[in-house]
Amino acid sequence: MSLRELPTTPHFTTSTHKVLELFYVPALTLATSYDRGVGYFTSNWLRLAATGLAALATNAGKARIIASPKLDREDCAALNQGADARNDPKLRAALERTIVDLEHDLAHDTLAALAWMIADELLEFRIAIPAGELDGDFHDKFGVFRDGMQDAVAFHGSPNDSENAFRNYESISVFYSWIDDREANRVRNEQERFNLIWGNGDINLRVYELPDAVRRNLIEFTTHSRRPYPAPRTGKRESAARWEHQRDAVAAFLRAKAGILEMATGTGKTRTALTIAEELQERGAINTAVVAAYGTDLLDQWHKELVRRTGLPVFRAYERHHEAQSFLNDPEGAILLASRQALADILPKLHANSYTKALLICDEVHGIGSPSLVASLSGRLKPFAFRLGLSATPEREYDGDGNRFIEDEIGPVIFEFGLKDAIKKGILCGFDYVELEYEFSDEDRAAVVQAIRRYHAKARAGEAPPIEALYQDIARIRKLSQQKILPFQAYVRAHPEVLQRSLIFVETAEYGMLVQDILMAQNIDFHTYYGDDDRANLGRFARGELDCLVTCHRISEGIDIRSVNNIVLFASARARLETVQRLGRCLRIDPNNPDKRATVVDFIRVDHDDKEDPTGELSADEDRRDWFRDLAATQRMQH
Repeated sequence: MSLRELPTTPHFTTSTHKVLELFYVPALTLATSYDRGVGYFTSNWLRLAATGLAALATNAGKARIIASPKLDREDCAALNQGADARNDPKLRAALERTIVDLEHDLAHDTLAALAWMIADELLEFRIAIPAGELDGDFHDKFGVFRDGMQDAVAFHGSPNDSENAFRNYESISVFYSWIDDREANRVRNEQERFNLIWGNGDINLRVYELPDAVRRNLIEFTTHSRRPYPAPRTGKRESAARWEHQRDAVAAFLRAKAGILEMATGTGKTRTALTIAEELQERGAINTAVVAAYGTDLLDQWHKELVRRTGLPVFRAYERHHEAQSFLNDPEGAILLASRQALADILPKLHANSYTKALLICDEVHGIGSPSLVASLSGRLKPFAFRLGLSATPEREYDGDGNRFIEDEIGPVIFEFGLKDAIKKGILCGFDYVELEYEFSDEDRAAVVQAIRRYHAKARAGEAPPIEALYQDIARIRKLSQQKILPFQAYVRAHPEVLQRSLIFVETAEYGMLVQDILMAQNIDFHTYYGDDDRANLGRFARGELDCLVTCHRISEGIDIRSVNNIVLFASARARLETVQRLGRCLRIDPNNPDKRATVVDFIRVDHDDKEDPTGELSADEDRRDWFRDLAATQRMQH
């Protein structure tokens, strides 16, 4: 039997067609599966479609129905009884004894037949409740029939699955997969939409099996009177459009189950990750989670958010916290917050069964592709049922092995929301770009020549390191050029305001000493932040007790200090990763400064000669300048 036996009528109405007799029953009779999303369901529809449903069962077919929680009390009891019977042999046997002929009993003892169909898994039934941006009803009406030859018929229209639906003026449009590509695509879209909802993959719906919905008190019996006016709004939709990218990111992850959210710094990666964790927990998909990050400051920030948002016990495994074993003893219903380095020791001790309902979150996921972590964690991350990577810049420059490891173990980039997007939406502020020009000294040029000669000498001797080592040597010479000091000194004298609420990034503490002389001459209240010994200074800066902080790469990732107005980039890599992280420090919106516009001070070498640099590394200033100019021109959209 094949659905191709059906007439390919494109449209049915209750005014001119007997829709049940001409469409539903014949399609059920020829189908091996029936998927239905419907706003309102009653068992009376089963009675009317009894012939077709009995034939579907004879074809070894199954039906799946997603409906709103508005159910008749007796229908709900029958559905729940059938669900209970799946796990209760005595109840199942009792139901079987009541069923003599399915078609007859659907017509005459509908509730018993409904319970038996649920118990025998001929019918699966789930409840859909709007969530996220929606606060109304699940009100859609669509369905898909499929036969053993994988031909399919989809329909969409106004009737609910109730007896009254066929007394109303109703209509459906029907699409047949074998007619042409357009029809096939319509059928495929409806099937994919049903599968997404059934699998709890739509961020704006939560789908529950019936016993769970009953236990959660989500069923709304139709014998109760309905609210005669719209539900009052809570104000949560204010500025929703600005943050809709977070909803889209959550939806993308729920579909993919593994992958990376590439989101600009300051656009809510942490909040999005926690929403994903909450959603998965609500859906019963996970019962434990591991969060990995790098650096005490960022880990402490994660701990604060986890405790505030989840309500679950949070165990820590970083710095002075040694709570991993407590988590491993009973991971269910708990969260482990760990440094990346600790994972290699912890994960082999996590029981294999725990991975099947576990979420792994890797913040600043690019860092997990370092050679040491690739060696120690290969094969350790992929067993997690859900794997989420977060980064503004997930790709590692000049590191194919690290990038392959991240994609294999965590997944590909599944969602992107970059700096331009964030500035346009007003999530990040705009900025002015200041280019300070400088030229290499004779010592700088000589150092470049020596670096190139050393590399080639090793190459001739068969001892050459990877070419990336030469890039890094030349980049370090560029970062440490003291020729940047005088242009900065002159700029600061003319624009002392650039030092207020500023971060100055240098390559080394020794270079920082040169900058400090300029700051002292300007009577700026500053301090340094180079390592853990200086952590108190970060806190002082965050509280506004310091005007300026001189720092290195340690503050580049993850730290949220919204009052930073300006950054100065004495040290900038060719790799976009570091530059984006540092830019993100000053672009966050400051509620205490609603008109904030940041300033980025950069250094551009203007005497570059391609002949002296076969690697192209010395052109990094020019590449970065072009990127900054384009980004600084981005304007916030007017709403």
